[in-house]
Amino acid sequence: MSEFDAALPSPYSENWREAYKKQDGDSPRLASYQAPGGEAIPFIQKSFRFTGGQSKDTAEYPFGGLWSNEYLNEKPQSLTVDGFLRGPSYIAERNKLIEALRVPTDDDHPGYIDLPFWGRFPVVVGDNYEVSENTDEQGQCAVSIPFTRAGVSISERMDALPPTAARAGVSISERTGALPPTAAQFENAAENLQAAAIDDFETGLKEKDNLTFASATGQIKKSLLNVLGRIQGAKTALSAMTGEVLGVINLVNDIILAPREFAQALFNAAASIAGGILQIKNSIALYGRERGGSSGSATSKPSLPMPDNERNALILFLSASDYAVPVETATVSQANTKKAMENLYRTTAFFASAQIIANMDSITYKNASGYWRLLKKLEESINRENPAVYAALRDVRAALSRKLSGQKLSREMSRNISIPVPLLYLANYLGCDEDKLRELNRIADSFVIEGRVIYV
Repeated sequence: MSEFDAALPSPYSENWREAYKKQDGDSPRLASYQAPGGEAIPFIQKSFRFTGGQSKDTAEYPFGGLWSNEYLNEKPQSLTVDGFLRGPSYIAERNKLIEALRVPTDDDHPGYIDLPFWGRFPVVVGDNYEVSENTDEQGQCAVSIPFTRAGVSISERMDALPPTAARAGVSISERTGALPPTAAQFENAAENLQAAAIDDFETGLKEKDNLTFASATGQIKKSLLNVLGRIQGAKTALSAMTGEVLGVINLVNDIILAPREFAQALFNAAASIAGGILQIKNSIALYGRERGGSSGSATSKPSLPMPDNERNALILFLSASDYAVPVETATVSQANTKKAMENLYRTTAFFASAQIIANMDSITYKNASGYWRLLKKLEESINRENPAVYAALRDVRAALSRKLSGQKLSREMSRNISIPVPLLYLANYLGCDEDKLRELNRIADSFVIEGRVIYV
């Protein structure tokens, strides 16, 4: 997370006359508002109100104990500017200012309010700005605009996780004061991403090349089948996942006229793969077969290594940042179709990867850091010009970050075991549950364990 300073900006001058006019004979400085990526719109400042404060926890005590105050945090700084637009062309300037205020602002993309006596603030437009006109004051309009000073965005805080927060031993709820999100909140963010991506895909393919579309569909099906080929599990679970993937290509005759159905089917296939991996992991029958009975039994056989389906699928999904459909394009519609199909697959891969990582209940700090870097790279490869897609990607990443921070990876420790020892002895020696050791280290043999062991 970048350094954030809530101190006031540098004024033009600490002498009010010089701040108002740079030199005698110069025109007075005007206030202005600049939207993200736009030009500064000047106006005449009438008044300015700056508000701040401190959050405190005040406790009252009975029997004459009076009270105590404990500092919690600095309150957000609020800025309210009142002013005028005047002159023969004030109507054009008024409309330009309103359009500038309509541009979405947040901590990642703030606007800027420039004031002669205060300097330049990064701001987020507040609720209920007002533009008023009086018929007996023609040639001008009054403006009143509330702002909140830009702070540190949730996404920027999440960028530091899991590495920063985990290394510091601090959860996201402790860093931001926010409650940990529930599984339902993460699912809502994932559903919003799916809806935004499907809408964006349908809009972008109003003019498409049908042959390129059909060819790219076959290539995407091969990519999904390649992921399925790396997953081991019960036949029923694999059949369900395969059915969803094959359903994508079975729609080819219909989707030529309905790209939306194709995009929906693709997301359904990705969700089926992520859900199938979770189903296999949680299958009691699968665990019992692979472990070869109760590991606590004196007669238990050395267990077979459990398939690392999560890692195998993630490697392929997270590598989609470089995904390209091997289709030649010679026209604008062919190039547009190819680009839209590639972008849709990358978005679907991001969706599936986030779902898989969110369901990993035993993940090492090293793996979490690696997956996180690859997930960010995949996100950056997705076209985020659509504001809805951009916001949905950010929300999914933020929710996933909070879920990872809830696992408290900072508690993770490691020790090098130079002499082979039994699993039960090692679990007792390290004070870590036997099943947890298996999950964190992919232990295949309960009798001879050596080398670097991760435990909590």
